[in-house]
Amino acid sequence: MVNRFMTLVAVSLFLTGCFEQDQTDEFTGIVIEVQVTNHLIVEPHEGEPIRSSGTEVSISAPADQNFEIGDEVRVTHEGPVMESHPLQVHLISIELVD
Repeated sequence: MVNRFMTLVAVSLFLTGCFEQDQTDEFTGIVIEVQVTNHLIVEPHEGEPIRSSGTEVSISAPADQNFEIGDEVRVTHEGPVMESHPLQVHLISIELVD
């Protein structure tokens, strides 16, 4: 009986984890590098939580958006931060900050 209960609890926890929504996060920073294919390196501002993992984030911006070195941007991303150098994130949106 205990084995069945433990199996039921384990399956319930597994299924709960399968249906969790990815949390979105955002940070603001400065574009410090622009590469040919709209690939950006963004340095998050001091105090942004993502800085605990690194000081540069690699972003693949949509082709219809153009950014320049020195632009201040707001990046919205989801899922885990890939801790490479520079950091990588799954981009949801990137926009200029006024």
